[in-house]
Amino acid sequence: MSDPPGTAAGAFPPRAIDSIRVDSEAEEYAYIAAWPPASGGVWSIRGWAFVPGIPSTQKRVVITTPEGAPSVVHFLVGSYHGGRPKPVPAPGERLSAAMRAGHELAKAEGPLHPGTMPQYPVPSATHAGAVAVPLPILAIDAGQRWLYAPPRIAVVRWPSAEAVGVGDAAGFDPDDWPPARLGEWPPATVRAWDQRRLAGAIDRFTAIWTRLLDVWFGGDRYPQLDDERLEALLLLALLLPAPMLDIYADLNPDFWTWLREDQRQDAG
Repeated sequence: MSDPPGTAAGAFPPRAIDSIRVDSEAEEYAYIAAWPPASGGVWSIRGWAFVPGIPSTQKRVVITTPEGAPSVVHFLVGSYHGGRPKPVPAPGERLSAAMRAGHELAKAEGPLHPGTMPQYPVPSATHAGAVAVPLPILAIDAGQRWLYAPPRIAVVRWPSAEAVGVGDAAGFDPDDWPPARLGEWPPATVRAWDQRRLAGAIDRFTAIWTRLLDVWFGGDRYPQLDDERLEALLLLALLLPAPMLDIYADLNPDFWTWLREDQRQDAG
């Protein structure tokens, strides 16, 4: 089956490699939901076919805009479809476990603001083999929900989520309360999204972020790594207030540089 005309998927992030890494069928749907057509609405799936290849089978999916304009996406399915079937964790399951463990650890160490809301972890700059889980605060002021800078940071092992410790965030002063506002919650970037897109973006991001953390901690690189670093940054900038990204950069400057640098130059 040949590609239909006009298949440039302009709504999707730019890619150097045509195939899109996914680790489950759920992640396929998350990707399609996370990046809707530029013209608005949602993609409709019109058909798919498995295309054998080396190193892995691809799943070629034809999707259309509400106006009927077609696009084609190619998912690399070898990670979950080749060989014998095996159970696949939900996208980001290990990431969610680390966030929960960081929150529980902080609660065990002392009183927390009731609005404490763990956010995505980054590799710890001070503890090998561990991730730092920032614990910002969600609170209401004058009828508006705001996200405030994390007063505390929890550290847990990756990927086991074993407790390491909890400490004050850099620059936090308990005598200067509340911490700095990071922005409205949810961010304006996602406020108009429907639940389908928001859930898809979160699932796609957490799946990518999990793979990036695995590579950072010594896991095998994969062909789509550079594309996924870019996509992760795009999604993170949509899902969180911009000042939260500065906090990530401060937590681990080396990791943040690795995400943002010209990926083609560090392939060695």
